Amino acid sequence: MGLPRSGSTLLSRLLNNSPDILSVNDLYFLQAVLAMDATDGELSDLQIVELADLLLNVINVRSNANEEFIGQLRITSESILKIRQTVLSRQKHKLYEWHDLMNDLLSLVATYIGKSRWADKTPQNFYHFYLLAERFPKARFIFLFRDPRSILASYKYASGEGHDIRRYHPVVYSLYWRSAVRFYKRAKDHPRVMMLRYEDLLSNTVDVCAKLSEFLCTDIDIPELTSLGHNSSFVKGDRKNITTTENWICERLCGPEMNDLCYGIHNNYPKIGDVPYLLKVSLQFTVFQTLRAFSDRESRQRIITFIRGLGR
Repeated sequence: MGLPRSGSTLLSRLLNNSPDILSVNDLYFLQAVLAMDATDGELSDLQIVELADLLLNVINVRSNANEEFIGQLRITSESILKIRQTVLSRQKHKLYEWHDLMNDLLSLVATYIGKSRWADKTPQNFYHFYLLAERFPKARFIFLFRDPRSILASYKYASGEGHDIRRYHPVVYSLYWRSAVRFYKRAKDHPRVMMLRYEDLLSNTVDVCAKLSEFLCTDIDIPELTSLGHNSSFVKGDRKNITTTENWICERLCGPEMNDLCYGIHNNYPKIGDVPYLLKVSLQFTVFQTLRAFSDRESRQRIITFIRGLGR
């Protein structure tokens, strides 16, 4: 849990390097449950089918992905169909709540791949930590953080499939990062919580893998990180930076939390010449998110969750 562009895909692939754990990227399963208003009580037959198909479709997409950094699931379409049939046949004798359905589906997927445990890399789930901790009483939770200025640069210059420059706004993602840190600070003393910094994962991989192995009660081999693929925004060119104004915005909004996580403050100052760019970014972001909210129920739920989270 944390923010996208924080190295969570790299961490997910690192967890997949263990003999026990299957980690799946970006399920957003709970977000679909929330959009259905189905977090409490038994699921209807229709909800079970819809949620099962949604999750297994993600598994199918991941197993057929061409991109190196997510194409790690090795499961056939025939196996996915068998998993669907197995779980849907259970509903005749089992009353499913959303977490039972999620666990049954992913446990079967893990078994088909030869793993005994599963992990869900959905960054936004920090908003729902306490719900997840209650419904999955044996689960472990990893909060992953990265310098918010680097996250802004990654968002700003991300390109390719699954990325859209209209998603970027320095104020919004600074507040998003701040919310994640504040949620972590409330949960950090929970016995099933661990925090990692992306920078430490890169610079001190041996110690980080040792801590992960102990925390998750498994063995995580220490690979060359380059062997795990990458999801960098700058793989095809030189690294780019955000403007001094964007730096100033980030530090003004996130300063105390940046200090808590030992990210230094640069004391940048805004520039009047950056105003036209910020107005342009604000307009395209507002239009893009408004259209998302009106056109897609799950996207609308994610936006609502984000807005509510800012005040917590």
